[in-house]
Amino acid sequence: MLIDNIKIGDRVEIQQNREGERPKTHVSQVENKLDNNKVVIHVPISYGQLVELTNGLEYKFMFFTDKGLVRFSGVVEKHMEEEGFAVMLVALAGSGERIQRRDFFRFSCILPLKFSLLDNVTMSEVDEDEVYQGIIKDIGGGGVCFLANESVDENSAIKLVIKLEDSILVAIGEVIQKHYFPKSNYRYQYRVGFVGIHPSEQEKIVQFIFNEQKRMLQRVNRVR
Repeated sequence: MLIDNIKIGDRVEIQQNREGERPKTHVSQVENKLDNNKVVIHVPISYGQLVELTNGLEYKFMFFTDKGLVRFSGVVEKHMEEEGFAVMLVALAGSGERIQRRDFFRFSCILPLKFSLLDNVTMSEVDEDEVYQGIIKDIGGGGVCFLANESVDENSAIKLVIKLEDSILVAIGEVIQKHYFPKSNYRYQYRVGFVGIHPSEQEKIVQFIFNEQKRMLQRVNRVR
């Protein structure tokens, strides 16, 4: 049974699907696993605040287990406090499903970025001496959103060098969207999807997001 794959400490992403709206994703962690398809999950946080999900509403729960991604529908039965942490009791429905495609959560942050332009055919740097600076405003295992003052066309290939905690990550990305803000300190905002990144580098990003969420959760609970 897929629920057997879930263990304490696993990361979980939570969505409520609303008709006509883009689902909002929250990230959290499994605190405990009980009998009868019930799990205890930390209340997620957003911008430093606890996000108390509505009791009785159905949500989608994506668990990142050692044996892959599994997804369940479930209902929050009640909110509780355990050892000073805000948690919620969730009843999972059905047998779940295994997910092959990773739906990467985007984490809001501020990270330094260096990038350079690539030839779209050869993927070699157009000019090795032309390296630009930017600021990442959100990051996920599938790409980034960043700000810069250099104009780059949509569909362009770029090389990204990202400082992530104690690591330097290198990835190839494609510019998916470009927005121009003439009165801003950074005139351009780009949404970039990774098209070339080593799985180990991708996992570092996912782990970074998870660690940051845990630190935020600990800070919130200390305040409480």
